[in-house]
Amino acid sequence: MPRLRIHAKLLMAFIIVLLPVLVLLIASFLSDLRRTEKTILETQAMTARSVSVQIAETFDNAIGFGWAVAQDPLMQTMDPRVLDPHLQEMVKHYPLYDSIAVYDAKGSNRGWGDPNQPATPRLHIGDREYFRKVMETNAPVISKALELKRLKHTGVVASIPIRGPEGRPIGVVNIMIRSDQLAHRFVDAHLQPMQTIFLADSNSRLAFHTGASHLSYQQSGTFTHLDALQKALTELSPQAAQFTNPLTGGENLGAFAPVPRYPWAVGISIPRDVALAPLFARLRLQLGAFAGILLLNSLLALKLARSYARPVQQLQAAAQALTHGEREPPVDIHTGDELEELGSAFRGMAAEVARREVEVKALYKEAEEQALQLAAIIASVPDAIFLASLDGRVIGTNPAGFRLLGLRGTSGLNMSLPEYLQRYDIRHPAGQPMEAKELPIVRALAGETFTGAKMRLRSLDGRELLLSSNGAPVRDAAGQTILGLIVIRDITRRRQEAEAFQASTKRLDQEQHAEHPGLNLGGYPVPRTG
Repeated sequence: MPRLRIHAKLLMAFIIVLLPVLVLLIASFLSDLRRTEKTILETQAMTARSVSVQIAETFDNAIGFGWAVAQDPLMQTMDPRVLDPHLQEMVKHYPLYDSIAVYDAKGSNRGWGDPNQPATPRLHIGDREYFRKVMETNAPVISKALELKRLKHTGVVASIPIRGPEGRPIGVVNIMIRSDQLAHRFVDAHLQPMQTIFLADSNSRLAFHTGASHLSYQQSGTFTHLDALQKALTELSPQAAQFTNPLTGGENLGAFAPVPRYPWAVGISIPRDVALAPLFARLRLQLGAFAGILLLNSLLALKLARSYARPVQQLQAAAQALTHGEREPPVDIHTGDELEELGSAFRGMAAEVARREVEVKALYKEAEEQALQLAAIIASVPDAIFLASLDGRVIGTNPAGFRLLGLRGTSGLNMSLPEYLQRYDIRHPAGQPMEAKELPIVRALAGETFTGAKMRLRSLDGRELLLSSNGAPVRDAAGQTILGLIVIRDITRRRQEAEAFQASTKRLDQEQHAEHPGLNLGGYPVPRTG
């Protein structure tokens, strides 16, 4: 694993110290983000409710104007020659509406009030849902968002019944409002940048959108799958949500409110990035400040690392020099802090190491001389000395031991006890075979101390030797047996000499007794009795 330099460690330490600041910064931003989004949605909802009231008033005004037109006696004529010029003149005084038209009970156009579009061919609206509803209910109806046939625009129609003398509907007056005319009414509203207002019918189809002044009929159907809008229409309660704007494809924050007395809903939306731009700008400023602090801390860490790295490198070089044998490497640190104390301690340690090294060398030389003397003494001892490991194998002997075993090197020592018994035919003095547990080396390893233990051994050249052994365990400082030690002396010749002396003495006594019957075996006169 690669080791980190002190520069990297200090930098990591500063970064770790700053991490909680970054975490708090992010946590604060997320909290502000949620709070800001909630505030924006609440503000949007208030604006949506306010606009919905204005929309309801717009519809009411269109219906009120339609009632006034429907009660005009000229409407009863249903004569295009009378109604066309009359309606066209009327439209000039009411620029809030696109056109005014009159249709009979079958839905055929009987009066056309659009000065910019020809009256012929005459339109037929008998298949329109809003027309059939007016004729059935004899009450005004605000249509759903429609495609105005001749203008190819989206718009809304306020359809008001024209009642005959009996009060039954004989036709309708249609007040047509284009989407751009509806949108124009809210151009001067105090909206935020990029904030838009839109109006949707009960099918979630848009009647206008302030972000699309010339709303096509195809574009008006892009909001039909917006869940929050449908919920506002069905539950008749304000809704707020984050949604993807079908017209722009961007994420928007929006609020939706139902229009009082009409199955319509108003929506207020603003791009999320625009609404939260001040918050993100503040975040960028905070992150920039954090980056500046991080850079400043990095430079400070680099400076501190350099100031601390030099003494450390000096100590490292001194330690390496000490390792390579330089007794007192130069250490000169003046930082006025713990590093200077460490340098002083290192110099003291180096001096102590140098002193101890001289002492160790002297002791080593003395020990080496003593070891040579001990080796010379052991080599000169005429008795065989054997050392055995705990598993019973002989691991060392002196020259007398090699001579006794008939070996020329240490390679023949490392044998197991059964091999020794078989190879040297080790027996008791009386001649019976000796078991492995009775061997002197085994007794010494078992912790027994003994002297004068006799045994017979057949040497490799066939000579039968009588041996006397002394043994004892070798223990460590804790008292545990670590080796077995036996000292063996060849007493074969001494025994033979003793036996020869006894035989000679016995023969001499016998001869003296034969020559001098009155003497006992000691050469003294036999005392008489009686």
